[in-house]
Amino acid sequence: MVAVARKHNLKVVEDAACAVGAEYMWDGEWEKVGRCRGDVAVFSFHPRKIMSTGDGGMLTTPHADWNKQFKLLRQHGMSVPDTVRHGSNQVIFETHPVLGYNYRMTDIQAAVGREQLRRLPGIVARRREIADKYRALLSSAQWIGLPLEPQGMKSNWQSFAIRLPDYADQRAVMQAMLDAGIATRRGIMCSHREDGYKNGNHPPLPHSEGCQDRTIVLPLYPQMTDADLELVASTLKKATEPK
Repeated sequence: MVAVARKHNLKVVEDAACAVGAEYMWDGEWEKVGRCRGDVAVFSFHPRKIMSTGDGGMLTTPHADWNKQFKLLRQHGMSVPDTVRHGSNQVIFETHPVLGYNYRMTDIQAAVGREQLRRLPGIVARRREIADKYRALLSSAQWIGLPLEPQGMKSNWQSFAIRLPDYADQRAVMQAMLDAGIATRRGIMCSHREDGYKNGNHPPLPHSEGCQDRTIVLPLYPQMTDADLELVASTLKKATEPK
């Protein structure tokens, strides 16, 4: 993708919202998502992500001039950051060379984020372990589509989404799980099906719609026990097995 973009003078924005801690093979070496082989990588720190600061997110970029511009935009377009102005022994008058916004992260959020970064390797390792156990527990249920990890990729398993068989009713399966005390959700949401887009002129999107109607996300968090995983797997198999 990067090679094609460069050939046509296009910019590459990497959607890494759910990918913090994930890795991929690049030129024979493992790299973390976010090193940014494109132009910008975008992360989310929403509470549901595996690393959170409460909300907000982060950008990474290899371009020094873009980085400077992003820092201006995040703080009202102010030319001098507070950390510099407050620490100076000379009076500094800041300027506002561009129209900016209030996108600053608070000190408390930053402190939480730094601790989350310290814990991130262990969080990812545990999530990968749980994903492996899910695949083992559900391997006998051949009617359930399990997520795969492509060669050259190391997922952080932000989500473990399974595909239901065509005969299964998604809502009924999710209700059966909920009745057993297991929360699930749909794998994706299709924007074109929402009221805000209902008057839009879009072509048929059968694959997207099929993913929304046929996938569910199973619980996955580091504190899950083997008994938790076995309960999820057995309940799912019972709710979806051929009649």
